[in-house]
Amino acid sequence: MPFAPPARLLATFLLCLCVAAPAAALELVAVRVTGVDDEAQHDDVLDALSLHRLNPNRRRALTESRLSYLLRRVPREARQALEPYGYYDTQVETEVVRDGDRITVRVAITPGEPVKVRRRELALTGAAETDTALTRRLQRLRPREGQVFDHATYETGKANMDRALAARGYFDARLDTHRVTVSRAEHAADIALAWDSGERYTLGEATLEGHPFRPGLLEHLVPWKPGQPYDQAELLALQASLAELDYFAAIDIRPRPDDAQDKQVPVTVALSPAKRSVYSAGVRFGTDSGLGLTGGLERRWVNSRGHKFESLLSLAQRRNDLATQYRIPAFKWLDGWYTAGAKLRQEEVDGINNELFELVGSRSGRLGNWNLLAALNYRRERFEDAATGFDYSYSTLVYPSLWAQWGESDDPLYPRAARGLTLELRAGSSAFGSDLDFLQVRAEGRWIRSFGRRHRLLLRAEAGTTMSGDFPSFPPSLRFYAGGDRSVRGYGYKEIGQYFLGTDGRRYVFGGKHLLVASAEFERMFTREWGAAVFVDAGDAFDGDGSFDPQVGAGLGLRWRSPVGPVRIDVAHGFGGDAQQSIRLHLNIGPDL
Repeated sequence: MPFAPPARLLATFLLCLCVAAPAAALELVAVRVTGVDDEAQHDDVLDALSLHRLNPNRRRALTESRLSYLLRRVPREARQALEPYGYYDTQVETEVVRDGDRITVRVAITPGEPVKVRRRELALTGAAETDTALTRRLQRLRPREGQVFDHATYETGKANMDRALAARGYFDARLDTHRVTVSRAEHAADIALAWDSGERYTLGEATLEGHPFRPGLLEHLVPWKPGQPYDQAELLALQASLAELDYFAAIDIRPRPDDAQDKQVPVTVALSPAKRSVYSAGVRFGTDSGLGLTGGLERRWVNSRGHKFESLLSLAQRRNDLATQYRIPAFKWLDGWYTAGAKLRQEEVDGINNELFELVGSRSGRLGNWNLLAALNYRRERFEDAATGFDYSYSTLVYPSLWAQWGESDDPLYPRAARGLTLELRAGSSAFGSDLDFLQVRAEGRWIRSFGRRHRLLLRAEAGTTMSGDFPSFPPSLRFYAGGDRSVRGYGYKEIGQYFLGTDGRRYVFGGKHLLVASAEFERMFTREWGAAVFVDAGDAFDGDGSFDPQVGAGLGLRWRSPVGPVRIDVAHGFGGDAQQSIRLHLNIGPDL
């Protein structure tokens, strides 16, 4: 048997050792993508790369052969990630930067010209063909001609159309045609979509379950009649009406198209009663009223007829209130309440005490976007009259009043587009037991518009007038004043109005017959929750005959969109000749409109 020379054996042995020895391990430090400015597109490309998705252990033990394989996958993965955004002609180059065994992979992307929609063929057949709400929505479907063919926008448009058909009662609708033809060479996409809506269903009986009230009470809130064409807006209106009652902790409205008979959809409303009695106590602070304590009791429902009772006591440095209300549902012809209320108030305004007792009987209701209230008021008031040496004067007024509020907003808490109007009318006559005859009208308007994502302009105006032949006897609580958190900032609460100098040399404000106030505010949000504002307010409460002398206040504010609603903290300065020249802090909590 022949033997290999020792030298040849040694060489063969060393060669085998070299082949069997593991290759040197590389460590992947990072994968960097350039050429894509859009953050979402950049992240999608990065997430699509197998090289980037390696777990930490494999990143630290990467072989040359494995690296080469993953680099070959990069162009295809990057192109596929950008196709949903309309880029079908993407160029990709990779570069490996080495630092010993540590490597960084750079992926340079040139997206190229995006594919745009060249032609759309949109069709809607069936009963919805004459439904203008749906035909208009179909024409607004995106992407439109000339826009980039973004896959997400396209899919969202289809889904929105499906939801709109269901919301209008076309539960048998189907998408018969959904075709997209992409020409990479021409960078063009042709869209063909066709829905067959089928027949439109109607609304059936609403069954309300889980409430403690007598049959027939809540059924008056149902805004539709059985057989009426199905419209989800009617269900939302019922939900809003039930929520405003404050009877329930949860409201679940479920249409049941699968149980429809003759295309009529029954509706089940599952209700969970809220806690029946609510007790409240707390410490409060208002820049108008000062530091104080509050306590209250509310019975969300007193009996099976849905009656409500509420009592609130508030004690503060400059104002004390005790108020009670008893409300009876009035749902038959206009959602609302019959209310009987009583109020006691003691208030100090500019060192002058005012005490009143008031009884009110009212009927409230909602009509479209209008909240309406008609009331009959009895008011007995005792007040210090600085003009007579601070002797007490008395006033008794019996008068009807009307109050109306209208508003539309894209968001109840943080509107970007909103308008609001409040109107108030009071009329008293000695024929009804009043001490004097009078007519008083007040109006307030608000307008909000956004500019870009972070800027808003807020405008507000208020005007009022009083007609009375004996205005000096008119009670202070019904006179017009300006100044304070929700009026002219930079001035104290009710600091602006007709005044005179007392024998002690002090300036006493006693209000005016007329009122004019205007405000402009510009807001800039720095984050989703925090922002700042600059504002200018001006106004006066005056008696006429050339006595109008608007006082101006301006300042800066901090804005916080808290989980419970907007919080506004303002620092303002009054610039009127009669103002106490000082910086004032104003705090407001609640909706802008």
